[in-house]
Amino acid sequence: MKSQIKNKISLLFIICSLLHTAFSFAQDTLPSKKLFINFSAHYGFIVAHHQNMDYLIKHHIAAGEIDLVRITNGEKSWQKTYKNPEMGLGLFCAELGNPKQLGEAIGIFPFINFSLNPGRKFKLYFRVSNGIGIVTKPFDRINNHKNNINGSYLNTFINLRLNSVFYPGKKIRMETGIGLAHLSNGAVALPNLGINLATINVGISFLKPQVTSHSERSPSDKSQEIQSPKPEIINPKYFFSLTAAAGPNGINPPGGKEYAGFMFSASGWRSVSEKSRFGAGLEAMYDFSNIEDAKRDTAFDTSKPLNNLQAGLKFGYELVIGKIGLPLEMGYYLFSKTTRGGPFYHRIGIRYYVNKHLLINYTLKTQWATAENLEVGIGYRF
Repeated sequence: MKSQIKNKISLLFIICSLLHTAFSFAQDTLPSKKLFINFSAHYGFIVAHHQNMDYLIKHHIAAGEIDLVRITNGEKSWQKTYKNPEMGLGLFCAELGNPKQLGEAIGIFPFINFSLNPGRKFKLYFRVSNGIGIVTKPFDRINNHKNNINGSYLNTFINLRLNSVFYPGKKIRMETGIGLAHLSNGAVALPNLGINLATINVGISFLKPQVTSHSERSPSDKSQEIQSPKPEIINPKYFFSLTAAAGPNGINPPGGKEYAGFMFSASGWRSVSEKSRFGAGLEAMYDFSNIEDAKRDTAFDTSKPLNNLQAGLKFGYELVIGKIGLPLEMGYYLFSKTTRGGPFYHRIGIRYYVNKHLLINYTLKTQWATAENLEVGIGYRF
């Protein structure tokens, strides 16, 4: 019980960050008359990405989803850059085919559907979403010790999906697609192999007469589009950023103590388009779980705190969506005495650029496919 309370407190940072992102999406959407509801059914399976989880997979999975969707019209400059994508909030509920040991999975998430073609009656969309996930039967040393893939109720929920959309009538929209959903807690609590769900989906929406895709609008409708105002934040060609972040993580055995990790980064970035920027930087990291590991394998003298300091050189790419940045970074340890994980580290997540100076950081530091720790913090750019 005590460890479960710790998990919930630690993951409060995740909820706050993701809700902030959801609110930022809401601010960028159109009036309520452009809102519609989509209902979807999913069928698929849990991807056995590790041989030690095969025994947990009993049956195929079934899921339901409801989405609140808004159609953008170029009101913001980034919307025109991405050819007026759809945005919304979704609720995903799935039974995991093993009610005793895995239970059910629930996801609550903001999403963006990026248009891939200029069609009128037939559209392809690629969905990207990141939100809050709940797993109803996590690992418990006494009551559920056979669940070796998830260690907490609260998780992040990531979903990637390719959808085909067609309009059999003026008031009906139908869709079908394939997707991959991922739930994990970022190593806040072990075990954390993660749950990957591969599904196919079919969906239907009943539209108001004025709600159609951007490409289906008549010329008179398009002429009434809101002209793009001057962007609130100009994406500068060059900028520097200083970021400080911290987060919890856990190490084996499952159900054990949690440790804090800290990161400070100094980076330089160059924008190559309205959608993309590349960067490089130097970072300092201090992870208290490394000290516990060193006590076990005598990797370094734990009586000297500076032995646990890590320094790295990173290179990164960031996909830019208005005020949102989606980083993908790879780093190399210039100095590290720990033997865990090897010389490389990686980072994915979200950065929200509040204004021309302040940014909010919510990222996951990994070593290849293994989560190391969450990094929640703030930064300053100039």
